[in-house]
Amino acid sequence: MGRYIERAEHFARYSKVIYFSALDAPILKTYDRDFVQESMLYMAGIFDMESKTEKDVLFKIGLDAQNSNSIISNVSMARENAHGARSAISTELWEAINRYYHLVISYPVDTYLTTGFYEFTQMILDQTSIVRGKIYGTLLHEGEWAIILIGMYIERVVQVIRIINSKLNDVFKIEQAGHSVTEQSFEWTTLLKCVEAFDMNRKHYASIPDKNQVLEFLLLNQSCPRSISNSLSGIMRYEEKIRISEKRDSETIGFKIGKLQQKYQYLTIDDFKDNVYELLNYTQEKILEIGSEFEKKYLSY
Repeated sequence: MGRYIERAEHFARYSKVIYFSALDAPILKTYDRDFVQESMLYMAGIFDMESKTEKDVLFKIGLDAQNSNSIISNVSMARENAHGARSAISTELWEAINRYYHLVISYPVDTYLTTGFYEFTQMILDQTSIVRGKIYGTLLHEGEWAIILIGMYIERVVQVIRIINSKLNDVFKIEQAGHSVTEQSFEWTTLLKCVEAFDMNRKHYASIPDKNQVLEFLLLNQSCPRSISNSLSGIMRYEEKIRISEKRDSETIGFKIGKLQQKYQYLTIDDFKDNVYELLNYTQEKILEIGSEFEKKYLSY
């Protein structure tokens, strides 16, 4: 449940920020609609679209029930999971998820594709906040609660990596078009806004965002709730809460997440600034492996 909720939120926020920030872009390349749509598809992991009109892209990402990665599919799966766990969650949480689901499936496609994209994506963000509040505020802080939060943290790592990769790909295209490092700063600002970290990054560094600063903040800053390091600590904290008594060897989930978290704890930007893709790919591989093992151990019946 937690992973689907988190995934839908990140898809909605990334699409919203990328789509509308392009209207203020300082360089023509970033303003180009094909550039914007390709960035949205890249982040959503959609690489096989034949027709790439704006409406096709928006529909594919938002309301295409045949696309398992669309927002509507993720919200539907979150509701299905919540229904299956109905006896273990609060009435308030169930009603919030059910209301969220019905708002999404009843949203008019024509409105969404013409004038409603901002309203729809903002609705996703608002409903996610409500659901998250019910998770924290109405569930016993015991096993089921911890399992939901672990799922959310795992998915947050996955999505932050996807977002960073997508913007690195965008910056590469801008470099190929001959634009300067100064002109690229708009993309780093956009990246921070895609993960709701712009204001806190500005507070922390008090300077214009650049590549190394943004990567350090989103990968290593323990105080940033959207950072990979913070999410890994969250997974480890809640996994300890539900861990079945077992010998802690190299094959256990606790050992694997602890090892990955410790790796991030002692990294510096100088360790990976020249090869960030290697670190991101390694982290994604490990976190997906941990997520798969976690699902088999705690969610398979």
